[in-house]
Amino acid sequence: MLDRLYLLICLFALIAMFGGGLIGLYVARALPSHHLTKESGAVVKLSAAVVASLTSLVLALMLSAANGAYSVNAGIVTKLGSDIIQLDHMLRAYGPEADAARVHLRDYAGRKSEELFPAAPPPSRDSRGTADLLDRLLDSILSLTLPDRRHTALAAQALTITNQIYAERWLLWENPGTTVPAPFLFVLIFWLFLVFVSFGVFAPPNLTVVASLFLSALAVTGAIFLILQLGDPMHHSWLQISGEPLQRALSEIGRP
Repeated sequence: MLDRLYLLICLFALIAMFGGGLIGLYVARALPSHHLTKESGAVVKLSAAVVASLTSLVLALMLSAANGAYSVNAGIVTKLGSDIIQLDHMLRAYGPEADAARVHLRDYAGRKSEELFPAAPPPSRDSRGTADLLDRLLDSILSLTLPDRRHTALAAQALTITNQIYAERWLLWENPGTTVPAPFLFVLIFWLFLVFVSFGVFAPPNLTVVASLFLSALAVTGAIFLILQLGDPMHHSWLQISGEPLQRALSEIGRP
C-alpha cells in the first residue's frame, strides 16, 4: 500500500518536472521576441538558480535525514539480535533452571522477527503479543534462585541485557523513521516545476533538450523516491531494513 503511494508521488513529481520543461518550451514559442532577450534570460536564469539552490539544499538535507533514520533503525535491529544471542548464552551458562527463560526468549525472538519483518502484511507496531512474551521472559529471570556468587552474577547480567532488549523494543516503536509532511513535499515539487519551466523557456525545442529534461527529472524523482523509502525503513518496502540479524539470532539460540 505504502509502496504504491510512494510510486504515485514519484510519478506525480516526474510528470510535474518534465511537464514543466515542456510547458517552458511551448511558452517560449508563444511569447513575443522582446520577452526572450538576453537580459530577460539572465534575470530568469538568476531567479531559477535561487530556487534551484534552495531546492537542492532541501533535497540534500531530507536525504541525509532519511538515511540517518535508516541507519539508526538498522543499528537497533542489529543490537537487538546481538543482545538476544548474548542473553541466551548467559541463560545457558546459568544451567537447567534457566531453560524456561530460554524458551520464553526463543518465543519472543521468533514473534519479534515476524512482527518487524512479516512475509505479507505490514508490521504491527502496537502488538501486545511480543510485549507479553518479553514480560514472561523477565519474570522467568527474576524467579531464578541465586545459590552462589556465580549464579548471582549471571542473573544480574541477564537482567541487564533484558533491560536493553526492552529499550530497543521501545526505540523501534518511538523511532519509526522520518515522515515527510505532504504539504512540504508538494511545495518542493512545485519549486522543481518552476525550475524546469525556466529551463524550457530559453532552451531550443529539439530532441536533445527534451531528452535532457526528462533524464534530469528522472534523476530528481529518484532522489525523492530514496527519501520516501529510506525515511520509512520498518515498513515492507523496497529498501526495508534487513531482518538477517534476527534470523541469525534465532538460528543461534535454537541450538540445544
